[in-house]
Amino acid sequence: MPEEKIPRLVEGADARAHDIGAKEGFVHSCIDGILNVEDIADVTVLPTEEVVEVIEHLISLDLIGWVEPKGSSAPPETDVAEDAELPEDVQKQILEAFQRADKLNHYERLGVAVNADRQEIRKAYFALSKTFHPDAYYGKRLGSFQSKMEAVFRKITDSYEAIGRPKKREAYDRYLQQQIAVNAAEKQMNRVERRAQAMTRALSKVPVAEKSPAPASGDWTSTETPDPTPIRESAPPARSVVPGSPEHERMERKRELLERRLVGRAKRQPKKRTSSIPFPSVRVGKKAALRDLTRSLKDTAVLTGGVDRAERHIDNARIAEAHGNLAAAAASLRMAIALDSNSRGLQEQYRRVNSNLRVELLDIHREQAKYEEENNLWAAASISWAKVTEAAPDDPEAPRRAAKALMTAGGDLRKARDFAQQSLELKPDSLDTRLLLARIYIDAGMDQSAAKELTEAAKLDPGHEMVKNLRKQLEG
Repeated sequence: MPEEKIPRLVEGADARAHDIGAKEGFVHSCIDGILNVEDIADVTVLPTEEVVEVIEHLISLDLIGWVEPKGSSAPPETDVAEDAELPEDVQKQILEAFQRADKLNHYERLGVAVNADRQEIRKAYFALSKTFHPDAYYGKRLGSFQSKMEAVFRKITDSYEAIGRPKKREAYDRYLQQQIAVNAAEKQMNRVERRAQAMTRALSKVPVAEKSPAPASGDWTSTETPDPTPIRESAPPARSVVPGSPEHERMERKRELLERRLVGRAKRQPKKRTSSIPFPSVRVGKKAALRDLTRSLKDTAVLTGGVDRAERHIDNARIAEAHGNLAAAAASLRMAIALDSNSRGLQEQYRRVNSNLRVELLDIHREQAKYEEENNLWAAASISWAKVTEAAPDDPEAPRRAAKALMTAGGDLRKARDFAQQSLELKPDSLDTRLLLARIYIDAGMDQSAAKELTEAAKLDPGHEMVKNLRKQLEG
């Protein structure tokens, strides 16, 4: 996937202080640090190459720059100040490994490639054990580093167990591939939604504002009607099309639409000159005229270009869906809607693809949650079950298991309670959920609420062993 080129405004730079044309002002008005070059081309109905040229010109004026891509996260800074009988480089290594352990997958934790063979994995594990096993420094004063080393050693041992055995590694590889795919799909959809909203704002935002109401000197303040030719040159160049082709038919439909709108406007205002581009007068300053010209270009782009540009995204969506990439298909349709929001058929198509995508992601999140439970990855399981709960609000199992995972992971007990209560609302006669909620209340020190839940649980099964044990725990 090619890297996005996203222009951003330079903080403190004032476009009104520069002598830029309407086209440059139009492009400048669309730059927000979110829309990429292709998006701006869609909004302005300018060729991508022309948008790039305008952007480079604005960069030369120090009005805009490129958004810098985010690099991989560097290891956290470590401050070694404790008096421990460990070399300073070892202390730093322990601190970095401790701080990053939960952010790495099993391969990254052991420092091996995804396609590493069993011997390489074994060698890496024992090499790390020499650094992180506390027994390697027997008799030395370790201070707080001992608990950190023990935590890291448990993590690398878990990683070795997960990928050091063929069957477990096969299950983990499937889990890891799904995790990467799901994270990429969710990141893509979130990014596209931000772009679509930014595109909608760009289509309605007022362009470069007038800096001063005072009239400016030069041709812009002339009382004579200016030659419209330069204005037409600021608009996108006309493209030659073959008569009878789909491109030609779309242009004819757009021309008819524009003519109907202009004729309707003329009927409503018979005494006024009909023009899609306002001309400056003696009372209009240069920058005000530029503002009006830019707005006029924007209006023309909305009337004549949005539907045509939406077709490109629709075609991309068809191709993506044909290849089974529902995330890319949904993303393309969302961008098409931003350009052609009045198409009911397009809205229906997006809902269908997005619904299928949600079902696909739901199944993956459910499968991942079960894997995480089986491997005691309770914090990760709580997140996965929470996503299942959001995607399947009528499923009582998902919030119950989210609550259990949160409680087991030592997470937020208030959230765990909310998930358990959500499950009970869907299935009030669930003994397991009543007992789980009672345990959450006990851990939170809310004994009265726990006793109430145990009373309700006893109504469902008076002789249940867990009910008796939890009551004893409350009484003792």
